[in-house]
Amino acid sequence: MRPPTPAESGGSALGSPAAGDPLLPVGLLGAPVAEALAFLPDPAERLAYAGISAGGCFARPLPIDTTCAAAARRFFREAVSSLAIPSGLVHDGVTMASELAANTLHAQRNVAAAGTRQRSAAGVPEIWLYLRGTGRSRELVCKVFDTERGWAPGNRPGMSDAPPDSVSGRGLQVVAGLSAGQWGCHLSRSRLGNWKVPGKAVWFSLRIPPAALPDHVGRPRYSPDLLVDELEVMLADRGLASIVRADLDGISVLSISRHLTVWRHGTEVSWRSPAGQYERVDLMDAVDVAEQILCAHEEMALADPVAV
Repeated sequence: MRPPTPAESGGSALGSPAAGDPLLPVGLLGAPVAEALAFLPDPAERLAYAGISAGGCFARPLPIDTTCAAAARRFFREAVSSLAIPSGLVHDGVTMASELAANTLHAQRNVAAAGTRQRSAAGVPEIWLYLRGTGRSRELVCKVFDTERGWAPGNRPGMSDAPPDSVSGRGLQVVAGLSAGQWGCHLSRSRLGNWKVPGKAVWFSLRIPPAALPDHVGRPRYSPDLLVDELEVMLADRGLASIVRADLDGISVLSISRHLTVWRHGTEVSWRSPAGQYERVDLMDAVDVAEQILCAHEEMALADPVAV
């Protein structure tokens, strides 16, 4: 982003007289003040509102009826319409998104059959898409969220042993095959609505050929210091509103809960997982980083509700 020149600085954007006004000294908003203002993200450009190409996450609600799979196919195509992804990958992605949506609808029907109370609007399924990685590790991630958490963390729900000639019950087997094993599930929270309800996200990823997308596509334009601000906002927006943070010399510490502390050093983010291992990820993949931190928080919440 180009900083404004002194002549461009005193415009009406801040409600001030224009440069040349006798009441305003010329260059009052010149460097370094203008440079500082130039790098503050516009609210319309925040990651919470950014599209996939700008490093954000595409999110839409899914209907809880027989149109669920069709809606997932339509949303997948809409989300990737601005990306130069090979048509074969798009076709595979559409197929897998449809299967994840159908799997979610099947789970919702099981809940209804069991006589469970109808869910509120805040608990409807959601489809999410975003990019992560660069170069040969660039991936398009698709997730379908629902509020059913009746499974042990680390397991893959719904992977039935349906025979090869079965006409149903093979949805996640299709996902496993088309994604070359790049799929799974994890605890998470909803993105849409005012109440961020807990649940799980079942996901797959598609490896994008390096020549298909330039490295800047899907990467936020912020400095690491501003990007950690965005990360904190994304976590708070998903219901983690009690974060305690400290910053010093390019290092940020975010205390999420009594047992979960996130460290940011430069562009690297790290924390200790519930399994005791240290996770280290690239802050530039902010959407995916937030998802992983949420997963760690939710697993700890299940294991020790008092700690969080």
